[in-house]
Amino acid sequence: MDPVTLTLAAFLNVVTHLEQRDIADVYDSRVQQLQVLYYGYNIDFRHQLWRIDGASVCESIGRSGSPGEQRNCSRMASRLFVETCHALQQRGRAAHIETRTMYCKAAATYKPLRDPYAGMTPAQREARKSLEAAQQRAEHACNRYVLDALSSNSLEVLRLRQRYCNESNRLSSRLEKP
Repeated sequence: MDPVTLTLAAFLNVVTHLEQRDIADVYDSRVQQLQVLYYGYNIDFRHQLWRIDGASVCESIGRSGSPGEQRNCSRMASRLFVETCHALQQRGRAAHIETRTMYCKAAATYKPLRDPYAGMTPAQREARKSLEAAQQRAEHACNRYVLDALSSNSLEVLRLRQRYCNESNRLSSRLEKP
């Protein structure tokens, strides 16, 4: 190709790329991962189409940290969303309306993780932990017999699968009740 054609092709490529990026930025069509340092907490979350994915909030701490660290991060994320919403509302029309709406919606709908044992007496806490352990054991047994049933036609394996899966479901429903 001649230099003029190469230059024109490069220019069209750049313009097309910038146009696509601008459209994606305006509509927030791509999933974006953010990490914000807020009062010593690295709060990470994803958003797309101007909506924060609540399940992604503090996800990195959930993989590597303790449940207490994840609850603290979750509470701080909730505060971040509220404060950011208020700050953007104070800016009025100068604030990017989609960003403001995104944070204000998250401030209104995001529920931070809470301590599942909060408000329980020590006896209730131990009973709850015992019930959770029993449910996990039943779930593991259920999963094991589900796999065994795939390679076996034994009535005993099918009976055990049914027994442990029913037990797991029964205990799960007891755990869901307050």
